[in-house]
Amino acid sequence: MKNSKILSVPLVALLLISCDNNKVDPSPGPQYKESGYVISSVNESTGGSTYYAGYFEDLPGSTPVDMTAKSTYNYFFGKADWKNYIFGTSLRGDRTLSKIAVDQDGKLVEVASIPLLNDLNFVKIIDDNLGLYTLWNSDRYVGIFNPSTMEALGQIDMSKAKKIAANSRNYYSNIVYRKQDNRVFLALLTDNENTSPYYDATDVYVEVINLTSRQWEKTITYANASYPVSRGNENQIVDESGNIYIFTQGSYGLDGQMGPRAAQYARPQILKIPANSTDFDASYSFNPVNTLGQQNLLVQLMLGSIYDANGIAYSCISAQPESPRILELVGKFAQGIITEAEFFELRNAIFYSENQRWVKLDLNAKTVSVLDDIPFTAGFGYPNAYKYDGKFYFQYNTASNNTSGFYEYDPGTGRATKAFSLAKGGIASDLIRLNK
Repeated sequence: MKNSKILSVPLVALLLISCDNNKVDPSPGPQYKESGYVISSVNESTGGSTYYAGYFEDLPGSTPVDMTAKSTYNYFFGKADWKNYIFGTSLRGDRTLSKIAVDQDGKLVEVASIPLLNDLNFVKIIDDNLGLYTLWNSDRYVGIFNPSTMEALGQIDMSKAKKIAANSRNYYSNIVYRKQDNRVFLALLTDNENTSPYYDATDVYVEVINLTSRQWEKTITYANASYPVSRGNENQIVDESGNIYIFTQGSYGLDGQMGPRAAQYARPQILKIPANSTDFDASYSFNPVNTLGQQNLLVQLMLGSIYDANGIAYSCISAQPESPRILELVGKFAQGIITEAEFFELRNAIFYSENQRWVKLDLNAKTVSVLDDIPFTAGFGYPNAYKYDGKFYFQYNTASNNTSGFYEYDPGTGRATKAFSLAKGGIASDLIRLNK
């Protein structure tokens, strides 16, 4: 009896070890992807738009990708990304500020959302606990939220901010954050839905917000400039010292101001708010299209923007003369004999012809140089630009041969190669890197 008890001790120990070896690890892996890329495209037609998005562990390079084989969504445009999350409108297209992740199957999923009274326009993540957002077609709305918990934290009182009452809309697009003094700068977008231009004013207005007190401070004005957006993914241009650069579009000739004799406000300009200041530098104005030698263009475009370092930025600008057909239609427009169909043909030809090039801008010296490896592009639609690990990713769209995608540009070598190109699926739009 005593021997059997002694023998049972190692037997029980052996059984326990055996059971322990077969035990399943109770801690699961991460619920969402923590690295890799989300690439999206949009296929626009008269019947509406189809949005494609897919997950890639690595960039596919020059091998064309069929985006129609990826998942489709009712809507997808990333407004901001933070770590391994993307913030934007609901994938269903609802009026929400949604926090989006990529599940382990590579599909986009909504983690949480905040309901909105209007369409989301822009999002800026300050840190883990503070984010700001603006609404399209709202009355100067600036919302506050916690990006970690997705708790709505109210709004900033903008009742004393600039508003042009005669215009249908007064709202904000890009949110520029300057960490040096913890201030936010918001450019007013103001337009009248009964006019052709996208911006109905001949001055630029920027609101200054003290983020420490979360209070509006003042409105600053730059005269004779208009439409302060880049039409890309609206990267903020703030240099290492805290100098802020505001990219403005002008009127695109939609108010009849065309050619080299057009009013200054009607042409693109870069404006400056100096470091340690909350006012414009009235002496600073930089038109890269003129500097490139295209001052005689009827309509100038300066689309998309992103900052590198030491005063160097990049943009997608008009870089060659208009076609004979555009000049013919402009002549009809000037004489008042253009038909409605011809007007839309003119508008599309100006905006979507392959006349733009990605260029390197020296914001201090006010010089421009073309990135030769990237071809002419129709940049008006989605001139998005991204920076990852010191390299840049520039969107391109060449409708003449039905190609679209992104080039990777290395500032160290000055060379660019294809990072992604579409075989099917419309026009490339987002290239977002997940980074836990």
